[in-house]
Amino acid sequence: MKILLVTSRYPWPPRRGDQMRAVQVLDFLADEHEVTLLAPAPGKDQPPPPANARYRVELYRPGGMAIFSGVARAVVKHLPLQTGLFYQPDLGRKLRELAPRHDLGILQLVRLAIHVEDFGGTPFVVDLIDSLSLNFSLRAAVDRWWLAPLLKIEARLLAIAERRLAERSVRMLVVCERDRQALANRLPPDLAAKVSVVRLSVRERTVDPPLDQEKLWREGDKGPVLVMTGNLGYFVNADAVTWWLRDVWPQLRSFRPDVRLVIAGDRPSPALRSRIEKAGARLIESPRDLRSVIAQATLSLAPMRCGSGVPIKVLEAWAVGVPVLASSWAVAGTSGRQGEDFMLVGQHPVEWVTAVTDLLGNPSARRWLIENGRRRLSADYSRETVRRQLLDVIRAAAPAPVASEIPVPDGAARPA
Repeated sequence: MKILLVTSRYPWPPRRGDQMRAVQVLDFLADEHEVTLLAPAPGKDQPPPPANARYRVELYRPGGMAIFSGVARAVVKHLPLQTGLFYQPDLGRKLRELAPRHDLGILQLVRLAIHVEDFGGTPFVVDLIDSLSLNFSLRAAVDRWWLAPLLKIEARLLAIAERRLAERSVRMLVVCERDRQALANRLPPDLAAKVSVVRLSVRERTVDPPLDQEKLWREGDKGPVLVMTGNLGYFVNADAVTWWLRDVWPQLRSFRPDVRLVIAGDRPSPALRSRIEKAGARLIESPRDLRSVIAQATLSLAPMRCGSGVPIKVLEAWAVGVPVLASSWAVAGTSGRQGEDFMLVGQHPVEWVTAVTDLLGNPSARRWLIENGRRRLSADYSRETVRRQLLDVIRAAAPAPVASEIPVPDGAARPA
């Protein structure tokens, strides 16, 4: 089958969740299908597509001025602002050209909903990855008060867009059961039945030794190290770090002054950099490999108060053998179990201080979490498991052959 995958972001290097997803979809489908990727052209600091790829790569040119016409289109069509920001005329032109040559399309993320009609009559699957309507509705409860009304409006528009995509597509994908259930609760039964979970694959592997500037243990350093990682330009992560630095970290330091805190990730804002420095924590900006940073830590923290999808930081901690302390909302995006694969912590600062100090003082509990986390990763997030989930959905979404394409045995009566 000929499959066309359409993305809003160039997937190499795969440092963000949607980039990781695109690369995995390409790799898994190329085993059985003829696959083409339609993605934006790479930026000046991004590598070219892999030379030995088993799929074709078609690139479109993002246009800076398209944002204005895109926002106008989104307003007229009652679409979320997200979709207007990612409207690209060259993408529309190439999609209209390529879609008729393929049997099935895959549209990645609700932000490309503005380009749905460019598929024409070609059936397509929507890979939402996560439910952005869920994301924005939760963000409205914790972000700045003056943004809350706008975030609630965007959440409603995203929910409408997700329903329209469910109506127009043959199947929809998300990476976790929590987001599937959130969508199912809003959709009528026939549309809810279209939504399937295809997880994001993360596998256990040996990490490269950290660069000198990314080593958590330097000469003279003592005491356990706590680490928080992720895309620091993403509100969900920035909010978690800000909250923890403000409400938990001062109390923990007064109780355990030997504990060190490291925060690592891409795109921290100047304000977040300042908060980290003033709090006496350490920032490692844009590390070569986040897993090599996590692997050096005593505990990995995931104190998110909102968000959607799967927290990759939890999977990465499982992959490198570091025990996880997390909020209930963070780990609701995983398939793990409390007390087995992670330790669940409430939203009160004292609960975090108690959980951190208790786990630091209990090596056997840390080993238990490490062993179980690795088993969970192998059972639920292996490449073979996720590949099978994806291929099952694609087979179910495949268009039925027309009568003239169905092989008829010799001597059998042919349809009139």
